[in-house]
Amino acid sequence: MGGLRRALDALYLLGGIAGGLALAAIGGIIAAQVIGRQFGLVLDGADDLTAFAVAGSALLPLAYAFRHGAHIRVDLIIGHLKGTPRFALEAVALTTTFLLCFFLAWSMVDLTVDSYEFEDVAQGTVPWLLWYPQAACAAGCVLFAIALLDDLVVHLSGGTPSYRLAAEKSALQRAAEEV
Repeated sequence: MGGLRRALDALYLLGGIAGGLALAAIGGIIAAQVIGRQFGLVLDGADDLTAFAVAGSALLPLAYAFRHGAHIRVDLIIGHLKGTPRFALEAVALTTTFLLCFFLAWSMVDLTVDSYEFEDVAQGTVPWLLWYPQAACAAGCVLFAIALLDDLVVHLSGGTPSYRLAAEKSALQRAAEEV
């Protein structure tokens, strides 16, 4: 089981790194536009590329953020429960969230495949192929669905889900792990 855990954690980290690269791309594209304007250059399609990178930076790191407790969780009900009721309600919440995310991932993969098959392009000044950014969004959704299923399996098998482990750690402990 240790090999599977390491592989999944590496996959989540890869999604986080890809999201960070997409965020850096946003900065690079905007910087290129600003510098280009100083020299009278216009970068065609830069707005589209920025929008694609924004979508990637939002979706690719979802699984990594979830596994490290960076998502906002509202424990108004579950936080006041203990024992079997808490276990059951957490299982329902994880299952529901997984199913919704799985549906989103399925839809994004389907959209990406359709865009690839029909060679769909952006409507901006440059006809960028749409399946590239859609594939990044689909990958982020798939990774997040896997992370949710991962925590659901851990929870149902009696373990502690990652988001609860992360919540129990101090900020210093989390920072030390990242280094």
